[in-house]
Amino acid sequence: MEIRLENINKIFKGDKKKGVEDTIAVSNLNIKINNGELAGLLGPSGCGKSTTLYMIAGLKEPTSGNIFFDKEDVTHLVPEKKGIGLVFQNYALYPHMSVYKNIAFPLTNLKVLTFKQSLKVKTLSLLISLLDNDKYLEIKELINSSTLDNKKINKDLALRNLINKYHISPSFAKTLFSLDYSSKESILETINKAKEDINKEIAKIKEKNGYTLDNEFYYLDQDNKKIEEKRKLSKDEIDILVRDVAKLVQIEEQLDKKPKELSGGQQQRVAIARALVKKPRVLLLDEPLSNLDARLRIKTREEIRRIQKETGITTVFVTHDQEEAMSICDDIFVMNNGKLMQEGKPIEVYKDPKNLFVAKFLGTPPINVFKGEFKNNAIYVDNEKILDNVKLCGENYTNLTFLSCYVAIRPEGFVFEDKNESLGLSLKVNEISLSGKEQTLICSHEQKLSEDIKIVIDGDAHISISEYRFTTKSNKIFLFDLNNEERIYFENASK
Repeated sequence: MEIRLENINKIFKGDKKKGVEDTIAVSNLNIKINNGELAGLLGPSGCGKSTTLYMIAGLKEPTSGNIFFDKEDVTHLVPEKKGIGLVFQNYALYPHMSVYKNIAFPLTNLKVLTFKQSLKVKTLSLLISLLDNDKYLEIKELINSSTLDNKKINKDLALRNLINKYHISPSFAKTLFSLDYSSKESILETINKAKEDINKEIAKIKEKNGYTLDNEFYYLDQDNKKIEEKRKLSKDEIDILVRDVAKLVQIEEQLDKKPKELSGGQQQRVAIARALVKKPRVLLLDEPLSNLDARLRIKTREEIRRIQKETGITTVFVTHDQEEAMSICDDIFVMNNGKLMQEGKPIEVYKDPKNLFVAKFLGTPPINVFKGEFKNNAIYVDNEKILDNVKLCGENYTNLTFLSCYVAIRPEGFVFEDKNESLGLSLKVNEISLSGKEQTLICSHEQKLSEDIKIVIDGDAHISISEYRFTTKSNKIFLFDLNNEERIYFENASK
């Protein structure tokens, strides 16, 4: 399912009598999320990302603009008609219900438009296929091995094993369990009885409605067309859906528990299962990991990615945590003050920020920003030349010989060589933090505009609390306009 937002605006009305101005939550937003992708809406609190998600869900209406699912305009559809699954930050599980009932809840009163099917004939045909040609011996062995402490057969365990093995409902599992497996003759008798019942049911359908059945047991009219019907799901259909999705999110062993008996990560999986059980067209996740501890967040975001890949469902993931978005999203949409600042593949956006906001927002540790200058085909910070032989690009900058600008350098863009270089930036090292292969230096400089200067260098470098001159990597340096904070591109002047 492709999702398109075209010229979306959302304005929350103020109160002029009280002097409260209108709030522009989302401004002229245009986004396209490709079919089957996991897209991240990323930005700081109040940037408009959750409001955007709620407009996609139908919980809020845009002030103007249109939202499309493929070619269908769903701008003004209510959530239940959009076919969305939504997972909130707090999960909103029912504490008095079991995990099973929490997942099944959206299906209990759901009416589905489907093709009429003879469930009786379908069940009898499945019974024959499982018993015929000595395949019943596998069922017999599974039941006989369903014991606790090698004692007598445990019925509950046998039923669970049958359900999991053959992907069947509890009622059908009870039917299999109750059969007489003592001889092949008794199984053949069961098969012949099922065949007789199938023939009787088909004859009954023909006599009553004039319908026949196709190979998948759907009703066909006189023109061999399937018959549509709108109905509630049966208990067996609900059970299969619940167990399928529980297996997908790996909580099939927790179905009888209450939410309070689960860990935070397991509760989150229940919420995702409940959102997926209706087989939605689109899955929407509103900061689903924010209530988990750091270690569990990493594990759970990987699970979200696995589930999304296995289902192939188009998913929108809202987060303020850039590391989360960078690690699992196919595309990210970076927002600020209700506007889209940049979109693209996470690594591409990181490597090629279009403006200062995106450069500062992405990256851990964050990018270091200085007040600097371009002059004499070189880039300077505090009269220290950090990059030489430079030519500015773009119609507004090509012919300039001097320009004051922001100079931003990624933490990994510094090189410590402990020798006198003609190019480089002098920094005072105030703190050193060693972590495995790397060490992070917290430094200071008079022209710094970020809170701290953090640089990452090789863990084997011999460095102490002192002042050093660092060279820089040209591909880790970015220039930004002082007026609009847009990117100023540059290249080697010799080209």
